[in-house]
Amino acid sequence: PNRRITSPGINQVVQGNVPVRGTADHPNFDYYKVEVGPGPNPQEWTVIGQLHPAPVSGGVLETFNAAAYPPGVYTLRLVVVDKTGNFPEPCRVTVTVQR
Repeated sequence: PNRRITSPGINQVVQGNVPVRGTADHPNFDYYKVEVGPGPNPQEWTVIGQLHPAPVSGGVLETFNAAAYPPGVYTLRLVVVDKTGNFPEPCRVTVTVQR
């Protein structure tokens, strides 16, 4: 419940600037980041935007510029990091970028 992407939805088709909404919090919160990787099971991740030093509850976490990526399947991942550098299992959602 303290790390969740509520939008875009699973397997949603996206284009243009897409607000990534949800919750990023932890009792020992340090920062969170939203990452993107190619395909349904990425081996490499790229941070979208920047690291965020404040928790978010039910709001916009980041904006994903889908137009910057070729059409295809991508996975968005929310990583919440605590003050010890640990992070629980990241929340993931797969989307399809369309022109």
